[in-house]
Formats: sequence, C-alpha cells, structure tokens
Amino acid sequence: MYCTNCGCHLDENAIFCPNCGQKVGRQPRGGQNIMQDFHNSYNSVMSKPKNRIIAGLLAIFLGSMGIHNFYLGFTKKGVIQLLLFVFFLGWISQIWALVDALMIFTGRTYTDARGVPLSDNF
Repeated sequence: MYCTNCGCHLDENAIFCPNCGQKVGRQPRGGQNIMQDFHNSYNSVMSKPKNRIIAGLLAIFLGSMGIHNFYLGFTKKGVIQLLLFVFFLGWISQIWALVDALMIFTGRTYTDARGVPLSDNF
C-alpha cells in the first residue's frame, strides 16, 4: 500500500503516512502545499548515498573547518569543528579532521547522519 499524497510505502495498518502525515485513503488537495513538495524533493536528494572518497578528501583538505561533517549531515559536529577552527586557529580541528579522514578511508565511518551507507561509486 502506498500513500496517495507522496507515494511512500505504508504498512497495512497505517492510519497516517509517516513521511508526509496525510491520512491514509484521503485524496490530496489540489496544489496541496509547496513546502510538502520541497520536503519530498529534499528527502529524495538527502537519501542518496554520499561518496566515501569525496568525504575523505573533504576531511583532508577542508576538514579543519568541518566541511566533511556538513557533507555527511553531521551539522552539530561541523559547527563545533568550525568554531574550533575560528577560535584556535585550526590546529585542534585539523587533528580531529585527519582522524575523521582516517576513519572514513578505513571504513570505520560507514554511514552518513541519516544512516545511509557511504558509496564507493561516483
């Protein structure tokens, strides 16, 4: 069974869609909500696997600013690393970034923030 609003797969006993909140069996209103369309397109982009090589290279070259954490969806870690970069001239956050790069390349970090496994394909 699928949601008539967003097309998300539903359980047989579902009353509301877990993705968009639409009541099961209810037809969507015409031109329902531009924010819902934005939410659906955001989810489709964010659910695609991130590339392990890109994440590792970002950690090596721009990691002291936490760019690799933003790429993988770890926003809080990225902000903390960016603040460390600003206030401590980057040397503390660069050590952290190199450790993160090592973890990414060795496979210890194998998912992004949403739990989607990292891909080795471009």
